[in-house]
Amino acid sequence: MYPRRFILGAAAVAPMLLAAGSPAYANTVSPDAAKAFINQSGQKLTAIVNGSSSQAAKNEALRQLVDQIVAVDQVGHYVLGRYINVATPAQYQKFQELFHQLLAYNITYQINAYKGLSFTVNGAVQQGKDMVVDTTITTPDKAPADVGWAVDEVSGQPKIVDVIVAGTSLRITTRNDYASVITDNGGQVSALLTAMQSQIKKLSAAQ
Repeated sequence: MYPRRFILGAAAVAPMLLAAGSPAYANTVSPDAAKAFINQSGQKLTAIVNGSSSQAAKNEALRQLVDQIVAVDQVGHYVLGRYINVATPAQYQKFQELFHQLLAYNITYQINAYKGLSFTVNGAVQQGKDMVVDTTITTPDKAPADVGWAVDEVSGQPKIVDVIVAGTSLRITTRNDYASVITDNGGQVSALLTAMQSQIKKLSAAQ
């Protein structure tokens, strides 16, 4: 049975690589630049979610936003972890393709429940090479949620590389989930690709 979480492949938030090559080198973003980027991204997100467009139009706009603000390939490279060395070039390319789709579908599926959300940027603190921006997300009839957004500079632009909710890194959680799928199926990367395709099919049908 596959793990139920395929979030950052979740949440929130996920550039082209060649075969099984390394991601573009990431630099640390300044606190002010990171906060400005997350504030701008949050405003775009709330404008889409709270707008009057059709649900289909919102979903498409959210998917486009994900590609703009998330370092999807870099996150995908990270979450595949040690199995990068096991995957064939074709499998790695397919994984990145599915990861893009799954991240976008997960975000649109989850965010659709947050009509009326507001987004407040608080402080920023460096954790390793990431600059983590603390935010408060508020929705009607729900308690405010503190969410951290890890930001790196990738190819000269700030990008989201992780989301931290209740102290839990979705990037690490997803890597552990993916590793579990592969190890439970004899170390076969193909099993993960099959699970991802199944998840995409379910999320696509739900939207």
